[in-house]
Amino acid sequence: MILHADGNSFYASCEQIFRPDLRDRPVVVLSNNDGVIIALNKEAKALGIKRGDVFFKVRETCERKNVTVFSSNYTLYADINRRITSIYLEFAPEIEEYSIDEAFLFFEKFKLPVNEWQQIGKELKQRIWKEVGMPICVGIAPTKTLAKLYNKRAKEHGGVFVYEEEKVDELLEKTNCAEIWGIGPAKAKKLALYGIKNALMLKNMPLDDAKKLMTVQGFATVQELRGIANIDRVTRTKKDVITSSRQFSKRIYDIETLECAVVQYTELAVEKLRKQNSECGMVCIYISTCNYYSDDRENQYSNGAYVELSRMTSYTPDIVAAARSILPHLYRSGYGYKSVMITLLKLLPEACQGNLWIDPMEDIKKRNFMKTVDKITQTYGRNSITLAKGFEKQNWEMKREFLSPCWTTDFSDFPKVH
Repeated sequence: MILHADGNSFYASCEQIFRPDLRDRPVVVLSNNDGVIIALNKEAKALGIKRGDVFFKVRETCERKNVTVFSSNYTLYADINRRITSIYLEFAPEIEEYSIDEAFLFFEKFKLPVNEWQQIGKELKQRIWKEVGMPICVGIAPTKTLAKLYNKRAKEHGGVFVYEEEKVDELLEKTNCAEIWGIGPAKAKKLALYGIKNALMLKNMPLDDAKKLMTVQGFATVQELRGIANIDRVTRTKKDVITSSRQFSKRIYDIETLECAVVQYTELAVEKLRKQNSECGMVCIYISTCNYYSDDRENQYSNGAYVELSRMTSYTPDIVAAARSILPHLYRSGYGYKSVMITLLKLLPEACQGNLWIDPMEDIKKRNFMKTVDKITQTYGRNSITLAKGFEKQNWEMKREFLSPCWTTDFSDFPKVH
């Protein structure tokens, strides 16, 4: 069997963990620069607020209806995910992290009655709530597609819903094809034209027809609905390109402030590089005024350039120095810049590089130094040790008017008891 565990309103629930005063109250979370609503809990949904609403259009509604608003705090969300995943790893023989808020737990060789699977799901749900404070739902079924569907229905069954072979057809008959993982509204409309109006009809359609109408993915979905595992586990592969980009809270006109942003975002990109044990051989910078919808062509400007590194590396100071060397060639005075993007290219696995003029020990020292830096930032927060150049100029960062504290990763944000 496969357990599909999913955090309920994950981002909003993360914000509520350290704010018990917000339990059962409406909460929404905003995108970068506080632009649109990207997450909300059921209490906020009940007020008519929707995911994707532009915040400035619903701000007055949120204030009037006492909705608590948060800027996105990805440091907090990632750490809560890490804590939950550590419990999953203790709980199941093998797991697959599907996204920051959901995972598949595999129990392939376990053959248990329904009541025991029900108990396992309840124990997992209770443990996550007790140790992390995150409410989750658990769907249990023989395939990933069915496990996702049973998770969707779990709230109607106390948060845990277990597959029963003799009852699955009844559930599928009541389920619209669009609700099935991998189908969606567009394919559901196409299926309706051929008389496939619910998930049971989809399950029973000939495999050849499924493949013709929906390619190999449709074939796999039909098999999964029949209880035959046909969707492979996702193996996280190393990225071939790593990017770090942001929009600023206000326009930047001077090169010194723009350089501070380049330094900080390059540091973030190189941190991702080391996480996958890779090194890069090229750095690209792209800057833009982002006036895409403006008729004022004279005040629009975008440009990018790249520089080849002398050798492969994941050493932050060397890559930052390369990125800074590009900026003066891109910058034009008089423009108000709104975004910067750093891209690391030519990625290869970390390896010893022979060089007649460089002592190999230098590479080893640099790698050990960066490992120490990464351990410090993981323990005490990203800004606990960083390049000074990134903090010479302030007040350009993303707009995050409603940012919550980094309760779990920054000592200065720890709750104080008086």
